[in-house]
Amino acid sequence: MAKVVVAAPLRAEFPGGAEFEIEAVTVFELVRELDRLSPGAAAYIEAGVLVAVDGALVADWSTSLTRSSEVLLVPHIAGG
Repeated sequence: MAKVVVAAPLRAEFPGGAEFEIEAVTVFELVRELDRLSPGAAAYIEAGVLVAVDGALVADWSTSLTRSSEVLLVPHIAGG
């Protein structure tokens, strides 16, 4: 199962906690499962959350996960 860690600024959107163990083989499946656990999470993630898998940011939700993958959800911060 992939370990999901939710960064502190996003935790209010995920009332289930700051860390999850999710059974998924792609980022898409992981986000879909998070949405099942916390309705609206998928839209929230798509709108402004960066996803990092094993320390690397990914934009492609078809990115594969392994049982030992660590997925970090962090807010997208705009600069100017």
